[in-house]
Parts: sequence; C-alpha cells; structure tokens
Amino acid sequence: MSIVELIRKIAENEAKKIYTIELGVVTSVFPHSTPNDKDNYECNVKIKGGKIELQHVQIATQVIGLACPPRVGDLVLVSFVNGDINLPVIIGRLYNDEDRPPVNDLEEIVFVPPYTKNANKRRIYLEFPEGTMIKITDEDVMVKTGETKVIVHKDGDVVIESKADVVVKAKGNTKISSGGTLSLSASKIKVESDKELEVNAGADLKINTDANFKLTSSTDMNIEASGRMTIKGATVNIN
Repeated sequence: MSIVELIRKIAENEAKKIYTIELGVVTSVFPHSTPNDKDNYECNVKIKGGKIELQHVQIATQVIGLACPPRVGDLVLVSFVNGDINLPVIIGRLYNDEDRPPVNDLEEIVFVPPYTKNANKRRIYLEFPEGTMIKITDEDVMVKTGETKVIVHKDGDVVIESKADVVVKAKGNTKISSGGTLSLSASKIKVESDKELEVNAGADLKINTDANFKLTSSTDMNIEASGRMTIKGATVNIN
C-alpha cells in the first residue's frame, strides 16, 4: 500500500466516525489582529492521541464583542456540530499538569496570565459607546471618557487630563502631601475658608506679584515679627 493510499484510507476511516467532544492542542492561532485581515478568530488544533490536525477551527465566545484567543500549546476542548469532523468548534480551555491555574479561592475572580512583558500589547481593553474606554498595558492603566482621561503609570506617575471641570469632594478631611514640590498653576487661583485659614512655612515665606498687592480685614489686623521688621516702598502711607 502506497503512502497516498494509506493517507486516503485514514481519511476515509476518520470521515466515517461520529465525533462528539475531543481534547486538542493549539498549534497555530489566527486572531483578527488587523481591520483588513481575513482571519475570524480561529485556531489550528491537533487532536490528542491522533494524527488529525484541524484547520481554522472557530473559537466559541461567551459574549459577542469579546476576544481572548488561546495560545499555541494550550489544551482545548473541541466539539463537533452534528458529529461532523468538518464542523469543529473550540468550546473551552483546560488547565493541566504543565499549565496550572493561578492561586485562587472561592468567591474570587483571579486573572494572572502567563505572558512575557510587551508594552505594545493591550492586556485588557474595554470600549463602550460614546468613546468610554479602559486600557491596561504592561506600562500603565488608562481610563478615558469623552475628553477626560486618567493615566496611572507603572513608575508611579498619575496624570489627570480634562477639558472640563475637575471636582474633588470629601465629607471628611482632605489631605494632599508631597515629598517634593507641590505646584499650582492656573489663570486664576482662589482659596476660600468658611472659618480659619492657616498658612505655615518651616522656612522662608515669600509672596511675589507683578501687580498690586492688597491685604484687607473687616476687623483687627496684627502684623508681628520676633526680629527686625522692614517696610520699604517708593511711597509709604501709614494712616
């Protein structure tokens, strides 16, 4: 029997079988990676314990709009529509002795992918109508809605960008502290307090202005210095 006849005979025997569910190993992956490609979320799968390698097997998804293709080498569960070997569908993935699940417990949702670092990959990407988007990469986390976005970088930097108002409200105390310099910059800055306003400096306190400087009080005003006090101006009026 020639090799061609042997292959034909194997193919005929396989075609006569009624397939239900089989274990397979992913050998190639064809995600829809660019808008213009013809791939439609498929894999090549080699059936375990057999010689058959299924081509371009469709991957079932839990939600339309969700994509998370398996990796090469993943153990998958393959079902066959009407038992037909020509109509396979990947319906799930399985852990095994080599690919163990991450440490987890009841009532937990844990996602610890076995990936290597790649800053160009979107590890998690969610996009909703009207442009609301959440993106997680190996370098940062970004939440964006309309013209406002918040970015948390891996190195610790946090960036908030908005073309509208930014409002911070707290029913309790609000504290902002920095180990470096705290800078405020705006076309206009306004500070108001319903009660006491206290400004303390551990060293020099400097107030500079390129225009007029005015201090007013509706009641008493005290200016004191433990050391020398100097008042200097082109003209000094004391009433």
